Amino acid sequence: MTADDLAALSERAAGIVSGGGGLKALAQALADAAHGAVLIEDDQWRHLAAAQARGSGRVPASFAPWYKPAASVNGRLARATVEGLHALCAPLPVSGGNGESVPGYVTLFERAKPSTLAAAAVRIIASAAGIELARRSGGRPQARRAFWERYIAGELSDHSSLKEEAGAAGVSLPAAFLAAVFDVEGALPGSARDAVAQAIAPADGVCPLAQTSSQVVALFPMRHAADVSRARQAATNAVRDVPAQAAARSVTCGIGAYHSDILEGPRSLDEGKHALALGRRLYGRGSVTLYSDLGVYALLHAGGERDAFLDFAETQLAPLVQYDRKHKTDLVKTLRLYFDIGENVKEAAERLSVHRHTIFYRLNQIAQILKVDLRAPKDQLSLRAALAIYQMEHEDA
Repeated sequence: MTADDLAALSERAAGIVSGGGGLKALAQALADAAHGAVLIEDDQWRHLAAAQARGSGRVPASFAPWYKPAASVNGRLARATVEGLHALCAPLPVSGGNGESVPGYVTLFERAKPSTLAAAAVRIIASAAGIELARRSGGRPQARRAFWERYIAGELSDHSSLKEEAGAAGVSLPAAFLAAVFDVEGALPGSARDAVAQAIAPADGVCPLAQTSSQVVALFPMRHAADVSRARQAATNAVRDVPAQAAARSVTCGIGAYHSDILEGPRSLDEGKHALALGRRLYGRGSVTLYSDLGVYALLHAGGERDAFLDFAETQLAPLVQYDRKHKTDLVKTLRLYFDIGENVKEAAERLSVHRHTIFYRLNQIAQILKVDLRAPKDQLSLRAALAIYQMEHEDA
């Protein structure tokens, strides 16, 4: 790339912006000028546009895992080698310089080592993309912040108003949200939020609020309960990787329970805060704790009322009760008897008039259905409490 090429790229970028050509056209302009591949992403590393010149190679999925502000040049460019390609990444400029996180990133991938002019080209397109993105969203950044603040505070109590305000703010809503809270100790607020956002981006997680303390709030979009494991893995990766990226002493995470209704997102966030506090006490710093794994500990910590205790018991035993009804088995009865007689398999077999191997088989079934370890004190405590509550409320128990 020559100085004339750089000037021509500047003129082309100005023409694209003035003519409303869009981010795709800007990405293609840089790809053609640098003979490489270009990726434009938003502040959560989600793809906005991609382009590549002939022979440049495939555009890698995302630059996020390699973006290290500490390795930047003059605080504006990060360099790396990704999948055999040399890469330059520049953040889109922040309007007003008010300390907010950057609105997105432009990354150039080249087979040859990038030149100084290539670095300047990336910054030119990043500036143009920032203008284009700001014009596209108009006043939406403020609207998005207001929407997320109201949503997380639980102020949107019906689906119609939720969808209406989300649409006005340009926010796409999933079926539900799973909330997580990361406590990033020792890091600067802005760098902590950005580092967490990068770490959870592969699971489509977002950090919608500005960080005001050591805690970073994250939301994971959910289609069904099985997506929880993906969010948990992303949180585990963040706890492992963020300390080095954000120069933090430690990162601890609490994850709320899954609720199928998107209006329950604030409830999941409250549960995530409880999980964070309890997980740090029970398992120490650097842990990832799911609210649903805490069992009766979470209930006692929250100081639940009668309805909360009933809901806890129903939730704990529901898979087993449903299995018994469907298959005409007696697993709930077997579990209660097993605990009542001091976990004596021989006596349980005699009382139920079955072989002791049948008791072992049933106990293994129970453990698999409830996803618990019947020998673990924590799981036993939760199940014993759930059985006691369930029995008090069901005459036929």
